[in-house]
Amino acid sequence: MKQTLFWQRLDSPGLEQVQIDTGADLALTASGSLLHAGTGASLRYRMQLDHHGRLSHAQIDVSAPEPRQLTLQHAESGRWLVNGQPQPAWDACQELDLQACGLTNAFPIRRLKLGVGDSVELSMLFVRLPSLEPTICPQRYTRLPDHDGMPCYRYESPGFAADIVVDEQGFTLHYSDFLQRLPQRGRD
Repeated sequence: MKQTLFWQRLDSPGLEQVQIDTGADLALTASGSLLHAGTGASLRYRMQLDHHGRLSHAQIDVSAPEPRQLTLQHAESGRWLVNGQPQPAWDACQELDLQACGLTNAFPIRRLKLGVGDSVELSMLFVRLPSLEPTICPQRYTRLPDHDGMPCYRYESPGFAADIVVDEQGFTLHYSDFLQRLPQRGRD
């Protein structure tokens, strides 16, 4: 199923657009663009998840403030390749989280399908904007009771916490005072 999603930043000017093609099981291909005034970032990305919902490939291209590129590959064995180079120190990272991106929180939410009250801590490969510097970041997701009939999760990382309301597919609708998804209005 193909769909186009838009997120608007609430804390500073910014907009993200992504075209998602969901496949068998949790497979997903996404290509998007993100403009974020807070970081000065203007970028395009393409990400691919395998049928288990795990990232297999990501290409991130920043055009502003300085052009740069990051290519990530994550093998089924758990090995990360960054711009083609093995990074054994990151092999414990289960997921990718791109700063200021409305899409990447959906990856663990869709894969884990936590029940209300369940909680899990993950080691994430967090990519900062606009530098595209990947770092290891512990993150916790806790399934909260539904909010207005929609699934809700508490997201926590060092120095930051927020509630994320998602749709039935696990894609972010509202992310505390950080971002919100714009209505579809026939754009799919």
